Amino acid sequence: MPTPGFPVHRKEFLMKIIDISRPLQIAPKYPTAPDTVFAQVDHIEHGKDSNFSLLFTNTHAGTHVDAGKHFVHGELPIGKMPLELYYGPIRVVSVPEKALVTKADLAGKVEGAERIGLHGGGFSYLTAEATEYLVDLGIRCLVTDGWSPAPLDNEKQIHQLLLRNHVGVVENVTFEGVADGDYTLIAFPVNFGDSDGAPCRAVLLAE
Repeated sequence: MPTPGFPVHRKEFLMKIIDISRPLQIAPKYPTAPDTVFAQVDHIEHGKDSNFSLLFTNTHAGTHVDAGKHFVHGELPIGKMPLELYYGPIRVVSVPEKALVTKADLAGKVEGAERIGLHGGGFSYLTAEATEYLVDLGIRCLVTDGWSPAPLDNEKQIHQLLLRNHVGVVENVTFEGVADGDYTLIAFPVNFGDSDGAPCRAVLLAE
């Protein structure tokens, strides 16, 4: 469940912050990925000065960002990915659930948008044709509520189409309760240096 948006007051406007990140420990897990293990080893209630925990996971667990090098040799690691990809205007669009999303499913919905959020119920994936269409439109970032923008049998081609063309990829968000429309995205990855990916805290801003 997304955290309910709450208002942030400024002199010039009122905006709502909508948390679209999934809790790491219970987010849908990629089929071949190891389990995430969270272990608290120090407890204040047991006499320690502080609570302290250990986390065992992978760089693509939960809500996360793919680096260029995830699927493309020689492309950028997460620590060098341009942060402006993950901040700015985004359009959230609903697509058929549990389906391969085609160009026809996107046409008329995504034109003119800098970033696209695909709301497909967590199990909808792009065809190569649809991916090429988004790339040709010049989108800067693709955000999906699936664990991947690609079906299991076509991960490489879809990711390479996006990452070779310097499109940011944010995976495993939740758009539950989020209406289709235009928002501002903030989804900066943790700086894991030379890593192929990193978790992020993804939010939408709605005025």
